[in-house]
Amino acid sequence: MGALKCMTINLLWICIFLMAITFLPGLPPHIEFTSYTFELPNYPHLSPVSNLSKAEKIFKGKIVGPESFDAYDEILYISMYGGTVSRLIDNNLEQLVKFGKSCDQSWEEDICGRPLGLKFDINGNLYVVDTYYGIFKVNITTKSYEKIVDITIPIDGKVPMTPNSIDVSKNGDLYWTDSSSDYKLYDGIFSMLSNPSGRLIHFSAKTKKNTVLLENLGFANGIKLSDDESFIFVAETLTSRIIKYHLKGLKAGKSEIIIEGLPGLPDNIHSDNHGNFFVSLIVTADEENPQLLQSLSPHPYIRKLFIRLLTLLELPFKFFYKIYPDNCFKKVYLWIGHFQSFSFLIPRSAIVLRINEHGKILDILESRSGDISDISSAFILNDYLWLGSPFNDYLGRISMNQILPTLEKQNIKFDEKILLDNNTKKNKSIND
Repeated sequence: MGALKCMTINLLWICIFLMAITFLPGLPPHIEFTSYTFELPNYPHLSPVSNLSKAEKIFKGKIVGPESFDAYDEILYISMYGGTVSRLIDNNLEQLVKFGKSCDQSWEEDICGRPLGLKFDINGNLYVVDTYYGIFKVNITTKSYEKIVDITIPIDGKVPMTPNSIDVSKNGDLYWTDSSSDYKLYDGIFSMLSNPSGRLIHFSAKTKKNTVLLENLGFANGIKLSDDESFIFVAETLTSRIIKYHLKGLKAGKSEIIIEGLPGLPDNIHSDNHGNFFVSLIVTADEENPQLLQSLSPHPYIRKLFIRLLTLLELPFKFFYKIYPDNCFKKVYLWIGHFQSFSFLIPRSAIVLRINEHGKILDILESRSGDISDISSAFILNDYLWLGSPFNDYLGRISMNQILPTLEKQNIKFDEKILLDNNTKKNKSIND
């Protein structure tokens, strides 16, 4: 009985401690927690399914975190962990630019910088989002750059905390996402436990002003304009869905959920070069294997408790780092809220969906073996599908003929049509 009594008393004190942390006023974070719901991930049964496990791993062990891609003149450009943007020339990686400060350790993201989304405009200017330093316009010839968006300036009363992805319209306007209005990227777990506060933002090239188009998004992530620029897709990572925001037509200024209940958490969105889209799921999930962070969405007090516990866990390391600036202390407090700290909960798998403008799933590319996992980007260039990840130490690629032979044939026909059109224009010019 003595042991049982002691256990009961200890359990009671633990409950009192947890309740105090949850309900005691004045403790951080100073944000509102409310219940919200969405359609949880479920696996779409569609065949055939192509196997991503056959992908090559190039530069294995030599790079970390090739997050996203774009291309110009058939050269692949990559945003990298450590703060750099690099390009692939003759099977060699060349550093193009770095926006952050010099840093001793690549994990010091807030110092090194962390480029995420990048996109070329029609004139060959490269726009890059560094989540800690702002949005930059890069001249890829001179390697010079200028800051286009200063993220220290509030937009509609809120400072962008996690700028993420970007796309550029033909007139030079920028569309970009701010994943969270509450936390930086190194506190990504805090963002996922908080209420949705992501935003879709439009930057006018003419007025140089930012306008919020959508707000309260569940970790707004990848975006992609349609070919005719009549709408833009926005990935909500936390809520496993894609939002379609209309830019033209009768629905201009309105949005709709185009697809939800995705079998995982969507990250970047890229074109398949035929009016459809590749959506990469950075984390896979389904009804049998749900994600904890999503399951807690209807439970604000539990989420608040978790965040306060993690915050209290960080405090002593932050305190010791201030009085004795040893990197070990900083590494610990940055790791506590980082996405990598919860990597043990992430299944070693990968899914890339190809969807059309109506949200219909056309193809599923997946790897369940664990050989290829944590895919954030799927990008077509030079008959390859290139696979990026913020965590992997390699650059993945797989032949289009191997993964989507039907689409490769369409690409060949598409290239032949462009060549035929160009020859027709040249002949007409000669005849004139």
